[in-house]
Amino acid sequence: MRKFGRRHFLKAVGGVSALAAFGATVAFEGPRRRGPVRVALIGAGAQGEVLCNSLDPFVAQLAAVCDIRPSTKATAEQQQGVKWYQDWRQMLNDGSIEAVMIATPLCTHAEIAAGCLDAGKHVFCETGIAQDAAGCERLIAAAQRSGRILHIGYQHYYEPLYWAAFNNIMRQNLLGDVFAIEACCPTSHSERVPVNPDDAGFDPRPWGYASLDQLMNWRLYRRYSAGPMGEWGGRVISLINWFLGGPPTAVQATGGIYTYKDDRDVNDHVFVTLEYPYSRTTTLSLIPSNGFVQPYMQIMGKKGTLILSEGESLLFMEDQDNSTQLSTAPVGGTQSIMDASASRRAEGANHSTLAQGAVAGQAGNTAAFQNEIVAFCGSIRAGAPLRGSLSDARNVTLGCLAIDKAIERQTRVMTQLHAKMDRHALFDQDERQTAYARS
Repeated sequence: MRKFGRRHFLKAVGGVSALAAFGATVAFEGPRRRGPVRVALIGAGAQGEVLCNSLDPFVAQLAAVCDIRPSTKATAEQQQGVKWYQDWRQMLNDGSIEAVMIATPLCTHAEIAAGCLDAGKHVFCETGIAQDAAGCERLIAAAQRSGRILHIGYQHYYEPLYWAAFNNIMRQNLLGDVFAIEACCPTSHSERVPVNPDDAGFDPRPWGYASLDQLMNWRLYRRYSAGPMGEWGGRVISLINWFLGGPPTAVQATGGIYTYKDDRDVNDHVFVTLEYPYSRTTTLSLIPSNGFVQPYMQIMGKKGTLILSEGESLLFMEDQDNSTQLSTAPVGGTQSIMDASASRRAEGANHSTLAQGAVAGQAGNTAAFQNEIVAFCGSIRAGAPLRGSLSDARNVTLGCLAIDKAIERQTRVMTQLHAKMDRHALFDQDERQTAYARS
């Protein structure tokens, strides 16, 4: 069944060449005239390492690393020409730094990003844009005031599979009218990370963190983060907003600390219903207690179903006389597997997901990060358009805050999100239209 769906998807987007063409478009010749953009990294944790590993030396040169943990100094200075700073404000005195990449705890985004913008630096900030509504407005105002680029890192805009699915399936209305989307992010991980022994003697309290453990696991504490919705669910909501052409109008949600009783004060499990214009409803589940399947998003239309997951996309077209069905079958008398009875039975039979295996594509997050950073540097050098906007990023944060309010109050919450685009919007109005936009 996976082969069947994969073949339909590739046929819809024009085959592998469509994905290759996308990659060639992103990897343009680069900023030759003024050389690579000199960038600095603020926050040398796991996400900061991902960003550094995604730098293409042809378009970006790492000039400095800033992190409050002294243990990061030796690693930074091992790289030729890279300076280390403990205070990001001192780093801004380096006039050779043109742009900064921010991968710090969410509670610091508004202050650090605004400070960098006011110092004349372009900013690539990891998600989300800020911890609260006031922080969002502060950053948007700083970007407008400074005239510098502020880009919020939603890598799915630069994931070739998602881009191909949006342009060649959603915009072409191959699915027909869509009234339901199901998204699920299951894992079997507590998200708690151990403290690096090299940091054992470091006291983070002068920097605003109650303990070293809370610094390393800031996502698990409301003081520093926006909880699982702001940190993980927001990326899914951003993708759904993109595919549906705008933000939700109302949310309902439930959740709690069900599994990990480890001093955290943010929910581990969250279950959300989001209402979108034109009678479209999305369900989103964050389930950190079961990792049986990869995170996925299933878009169900009257003509077909599109399933997106990391590195793989599947497309199934509806057959009114004999629609695709799923059933369970025993294996060895005890184990059950998922099997398929498709409209074309010869292709669907005997193709169970466990028996065939989940063979993912070769695209994935690494290419998406690389593509996004190349585009960011191209925008600095040549004004090349980026994807997404500050309004989009703000809508995601405000939507996540509405979900938290719905959980707290156990009631339906109207979002009242901003649909108006600002001057940082990087799709033009025609590009933003989807097959589902009505006059």
